[in-house]
Amino acid sequence: MLGNLHNIDLRLLQIFLTIVRSNGFSAAQAPLNMSQSAISTCMATLETRLGFRLCERGKKGFRLTEEGKQILHYTQQLFSTLDTFILQVHNLSGKLCGELFIGLLDSTLTLPEAKIVQALRRFSQRNQDVSLQIVIKSPTELEQAIINGELHVAIAYIAHRVSNLHYIDLFTEKISVYCGKDHPLSQMKGVTADDLLRYSWVKRGYLMPSDLVPLTPPLITATAHQMEAVAFLILAGSHIGYLPQHYARQWVERGDMVILAPNTFSYDVTHSLIFNRHRPHNEALEAFIADILQAHA
Repeated sequence: MLGNLHNIDLRLLQIFLTIVRSNGFSAAQAPLNMSQSAISTCMATLETRLGFRLCERGKKGFRLTEEGKQILHYTQQLFSTLDTFILQVHNLSGKLCGELFIGLLDSTLTLPEAKIVQALRRFSQRNQDVSLQIVIKSPTELEQAIINGELHVAIAYIAHRVSNLHYIDLFTEKISVYCGKDHPLSQMKGVTADDLLRYSWVKRGYLMPSDLVPLTPPLITATAHQMEAVAFLILAGSHIGYLPQHYARQWVERGDMVILAPNTFSYDVTHSLIFNRHRPHNEALEAFIADILQAHA
């Protein structure tokens, strides 16, 4: 049974958290930079220290025990308290310190209305020693990461907003339907919905609400989880699909892509700054939020 808490216990609990976030031992190897056998040894040591089993692992997959669920909750509270203590100590110096985990959508860089580069530049010029961690994920993944405490802040478009998160609208983006230059629709004038519905589509790996998307195609034969993957299939001439206008512009100007009935089948999405006001106060986060809002003023 665990008595006094030592540094090794904190390390083992951090490994436990990473395993849970990765949903298993195998998936946790990369973020931990450890072999599966080493991870198993660490978990066995932690379970011995605690006096009970934390998870089931085997052919049926990874699953937390009831005790494991409680330890997960207590561990999250513990590290949240430690983070708060460290931030408070650093804040006494007047210098921003710690880590800041930021989530973004892919291909936002080419959107002129997105002033994220300017905000990052402003933040870098502050009196700070903050380690920035920037990840690219889908809107749903970013929102879930904010809820789970894996990210401090994200910039994304979200269809249905969660009540306990805070959203500040920043800029809009126009999405249109495209085909490749070798696709049959590329030479067609006055493209209609019926024309679009006859061909194969590629969709993103997350769903957009039907009340926002002007056309929901029935013939989806490919799924892509990044914007570039969508562009590959459109350029190949095998599929049509939605892309942001700013992202597709480079291929349209070269004649490799064709925008299809933009006045009829385009739609706008609003990107928002997303964070959790109920988390412990974080000076670095507050500074970054201020810089984002100033850049989009």
